Amino acid sequence: MKINCAQCGKEADKRAGDVERLRARGYKLYCSLRCSGLASRKYWTKAQRTEGKRLYDIAYRKKNAERIAKQKKAWQIANYDPEKQRIYNKKNSQRHVEYCRRPEYKAYKHQYDMDRRAKQFGPFAEAYKLELSLRREIRERINKHESNQEKGTINKRQARQQGTRTRSRQGRRGSRRGDPPSFGK
Repeated sequence: MKINCAQCGKEADKRAGDVERLRARGYKLYCSLRCSGLASRKYWTKAQRTEGKRLYDIAYRKKNAERIAKQKKAWQIANYDPEKQRIYNKKNSQRHVEYCRRPEYKAYKHQYDMDRRAKQFGPFAEAYKLELSLRREIRERINKHESNQEKGTINKRQARQQGTRTRSRQGRRGSRRGDPPSFGK
């Protein structure tokens, strides 16, 4: 069956079954594998190519993790120079400190630390994280005054002083002098 290539426009001869199957699925028809590859690359934006490469790298690293780890370890042993590393760390320390102060990093680090601490609870890790978030929510909604009132610790000092004043006034009504209060009466 004769078709016109969707990439280069040339006429090509393909099997009728292949043409019908591709048309039924809504695919474009190409004269060769080369034109098919060129067509798929032509319409990818730079962002799409970057994303495709990122996904490929993730799959590749997962598949070859052991080999990559061995290669990295061998390179580290062969090329590690403590003096160079010290100079590099000193040069980049200020930049690293600024990076650690960024709100995005702080949010990421908070989540990372919470997940790491929750690991020790094994299957109850999610329950632990839920309890922490619940406590945080309660702390945000209730102010210190209300919290102390619930615990019965509000104005303990003032309550003690108030009790002292009432007892002392009973013993010295009408006196305006600064006599010491009498607690025994």
